[in-house]
Amino acid sequence: MNKLIALTLVAFSIVLVNCKDKSGDDTEPTKTLNKSLITGKYWKMNTAPNFGHYFGSDGKYYLPDGVTEYGTWMWLNNSDSMEIDKPSTTGKSVWYVEYCTETELKMRQSGEPNGLIFYKQ
Repeated sequence: MNKLIALTLVAFSIVLVNCKDKSGDDTEPTKTLNKSLITGKYWKMNTAPNFGHYFGSDGKYYLPDGVTEYGTWMWLNNSDSMEIDKPSTTGKSVWYVEYCTETELKMRQSGEPNGLIFYKQ
């Protein structure tokens, strides 16, 4: 009789696990840094202060129009860090890139605790 009860409990557990509703699985795929997706597009914040970045594949940093040169940028030691140099305004700054997808870029400026999310425009 004990074997029958144990077998029934195991079978019932298997049925419950297999019948679990999987339609509510909202796990988002891991976002990674794909450096090739950063260049050639304007990345803009959707919130204040509402600024953005345009990284040319030629190592030039542009105004949002993608035409007017504003400075330069480069990866530091082939890492996830980049240096942006805007000589006419803020000079050199280092940014740490957390991830870049087709539509989203998250990075933070050196010395800042939190990253900022930019969206492809």
